[in-house]
Amino acid sequence: VKGSIGDEKVVAELLAGVEGVINFAAESHVDRALHGPLTFVETNVMGTAVLLEAARKRKVHRFLQVSTDEVYGSLAPEGFFTETTPLDPSSAYSASKAGADLLVLAYQRTFGMDVVVTRSSNNYGPYQHPEKFIPLFVSNALEGKKCPLYGDGMNIRDWLHVLDNSRGILLAFEKGR
Repeated sequence: VKGSIGDEKVVAELLAGVEGVINFAAESHVDRALHGPLTFVETNVMGTAVLLEAARKRKVHRFLQVSTDEVYGSLAPEGFFTETTPLDPSSAYSASKAGADLLVLAYQRTFGMDVVVTRSSNNYGPYQHPEKFIPLFVSNALEGKKCPLYGDGMNIRDWLHVLDNSRGILLAFEKGR
């Protein structure tokens, strides 16, 4: 869902009879955000706004926002984030996801919508786009090319298999609060 206001009517029509929405839609490749940040704002913030407004008008029972741990910024020395960790986005991607998350939470407070926000770590799994880290790293290694590492290579990243994440999202949708 792109973020134009005209899209809201179309989305509202599509949501007729829908009981719940799980919003996976997002621009998600951080490197692309460096070259086209407005696309991330349009898709991640405005697209979420259009979807939220359509869901509100259609009285959708539950709205789950699939977000990212990147909204918290770099991992602190203690080595983990919690739900109470302050947001500290460090890229157009993470800022747009944080903005969308805050909009979802505002709809909960303002309109009483039943919402859940999940913030999982990096996913990996079959058929992942080749520009993502693990497929790119493995492909480059197999072809004898340089493997991409950011900074000094000492960054810590959690990885979550897509099927495990999907099970967690479904559980959060069904039972989360």
